[in-house]
Amino acid sequence: MFDLRRASVFAALLTSTAMILAACGGGAATPTPTPTPVPVGEATPPAAEATPTPELEPGATPEVALPTFDLGALTGGLPGVDSYRTSFSVGGVEQYQSVVVTQPVLSKAITVLDGGEISTRFVIIGDEAWTADGADGAFESIPAQFASTMLVAFDPALMLGAYAAVDWAQSASDQGTEEKNGVQAHHVRIDPTTLVGAAAQMPAGSAIDVWVADAGYLVAWEMTGFPEDANFSIQVTGVNDPGNKVERPS
Repeated sequence: MFDLRRASVFAALLTSTAMILAACGGGAATPTPTPTPVPVGEATPPAAEATPTPELEPGATPEVALPTFDLGALTGGLPGVDSYRTSFSVGGVEQYQSVVVTQPVLSKAITVLDGGEISTRFVIIGDEAWTADGADGAFESIPAQFASTMLVAFDPALMLGAYAAVDWAQSASDQGTEEKNGVQAHHVRIDPTTLVGAAAQMPAGSAIDVWVADAGYLVAWEMTGFPEDANFSIQVTGVNDPGNKVERPS
């Protein structure tokens, strides 16, 4: 049976990663999104003005603000993509995978794994959802509101994709454009030598590598060199592959 604590672990990982990246949104984001909640009419504090290297007291934690985005949009699919596959791994061990089809209605087939074995399966088609235990268990209908939660919790490409539009120029190392998961993508890296990595006190030898497709969606997100349970990988593959299908359980 699926354990909601596993979704909580995933959420915690995203939160910790977001805090590392928040300095990108606060110091290098373009003016279009408003990264800090400054009241209308109030002047931006001087500290928010362009400052290449913020001065921090020894041991101090930089105050950062997360970029804002529409949470309601997270129940959609990747922009401009009809279908795709995602996978999420922690410490090199795959935790779940999904198939996402956006037409004629948003649909997802999610497989949760435990130690390499299929633990739980979900099928979500529009506002209908089903779940089954193991690889061979029979599907049973579940409440629509639970389906909405699954649409968000099991599509990390949407969660972290909110950072795909961040201007990384002053915060990350530009690795150029290369092929990743079958598409051309822009590769950037955050490590202890970059502004954000230094401010976040990332451990020596650690890195966050991000690949963003020309169309603006997240292709891959890889964290390495952190404690084992904080090294996680998100991969988006099979973009617009005709073989991507989500079928209603019989």
